[in-house]
Amino acid sequence: MNLQSIIITDTIGVLILIILAVSSQFIRQRRMLSDRLFTAMCVLTASSCVGDLLAFLFDGVTGEGTYPALMFLNTFTYMTNICTSLLWSLYVTARLYGTKRHTIRVLKMLILPAAVGAVGLIVNLKWNFIFTIDEEHYYHRLTAAGYYFAVTYFYLFSSVFIRRHYRKRMGKLCFLPIWMFLSPIVCCTIAQFLMYGISLAWCSVAIGLVSIHMSLQNELSYLDPLTKLYNRNYLTYILNQSVHTKTEMRGIMLDMDKFKSINDNYGHAEGDAALIETANILMRAASEKAIPIRFAGDEFMMLLPKATEKELEETIENIRREEKAFNDAGSKPYKLIFSLGTSSFGGNTDLDVFLNEMDRKMYEQKRRKTEDTVR
Repeated sequence: MNLQSIIITDTIGVLILIILAVSSQFIRQRRMLSDRLFTAMCVLTASSCVGDLLAFLFDGVTGEGTYPALMFLNTFTYMTNICTSLLWSLYVTARLYGTKRHTIRVLKMLILPAAVGAVGLIVNLKWNFIFTIDEEHYYHRLTAAGYYFAVTYFYLFSSVFIRRHYRKRMGKLCFLPIWMFLSPIVCCTIAQFLMYGISLAWCSVAIGLVSIHMSLQNELSYLDPLTKLYNRNYLTYILNQSVHTKTEMRGIMLDMDKFKSINDNYGHAEGDAALIETANILMRAASEKAIPIRFAGDEFMMLLPKATEKELEETIENIRREEKAFNDAGSKPYKLIFSLGTSSFGGNTDLDVFLNEMDRKMYEQKRRKTEDTVR
């Protein structure tokens, strides 16, 4: 056992997580479920780095309190193994679907192996079958320890299937480099399992969390700061990906009628509020496939990957229903009225034609409204 290298790797892991905690302060202020799960993973990983280091420091040390300390520390690190990997699966779910209900549903599906592991660790405190501490206070891994490595891998690789199911069901792209998180962990945990006396796993988790944090920063660059919808950068990205993968796409372009009068009569702060209300309308109207985007100013888009004509019409009906509900509520001194234009993209057609057709149809509808008002 190279104690010096263990001290270095676990200390590096803690320092990485401290830096990550400072750099992610702005993101945590969003108070989203995925951010809370990410923070929980960071805290558990930092605690595990410390616990892992102390377990190695106490290993083989004689003293009255050494045995219970070693039992606690090793039990703690086993438990944090499965808890952190379970949190990773839940984090991936929350990042992709964004709903607490869906995340809880996945938790109910995945919780059993972790619960069995927790019970096993409690039983192991009296009847050793996972690990034991001998009379000289040395740690020894027993046969059942393999279960905890298996559960850890089960949860880690469950995230791959969660992401694949999301892509197949939703047809959406996501900025979540799962393999950048998994690769260092898989390599290091295999090495640690095969060669007791080295400690690489928790440092590798810290590195993986940094890569996920970087991906989140990239995702934020694709979000409109006012409405929290995807922005034009994301529109360009997803359309280019659609060309590359030849994915069919339907789209709706939406413009707020008389938006200038809202700014002129009620001020720009109320104009911003109207844009936020429009974004909320689109979010409520969006199906699981739909991707709401703020295109520019008071223009918005709804992209529907792999959608049928019927799904396009249903989305338009949803928008009109939400538009009517907002206006009927009378919560604002103005009404929100939208002009819409639609288009289809076949995966190998020109993107400019796709965008221009939506724009043309939207302005035709706006022009007809103006003509009807004059009459």
